Amino acid sequence: MIRLVNGFEIKYNEDFDAFFQDLLEAVISESKKTALEKFSSAPEGKNENDFFLQEVMDNCIYVTHQLFEIYKENEKMTKFIITGFLFNSVVLLAPHRKNSVKKEDAGETFH
Repeated sequence: MIRLVNGFEIKYNEDFDAFFQDLLEAVISESKKTALEKFSSAPEGKNENDFFLQEVMDNCIYVTHQLFEIYKENEKMTKFIITGFLFNSVVLLAPHRKNSVKKEDAGETFH
């Protein structure tokens, strides 16, 4: 189980894709909720988006710290989770790339 800064918990799911999706959704929604609370009582000049980004970063740091703690007890699971995070991040960003990769020998575009 992973906990966010505000105490919200994400249970580990053996289906990594589902776990990753749940974690991303929780970080975004819980960060937004906390950012809105802080923004509503903030002095003039503070940007709502700045609060949101700060909350996202705080949650990412907190989750990373927990992964290092889990690593002490279960190295394989932590390596699997970190690899899954990296893989899913790349897959999520890949459609936004403008340049296609081409096979040099055949000159064909592949995805």
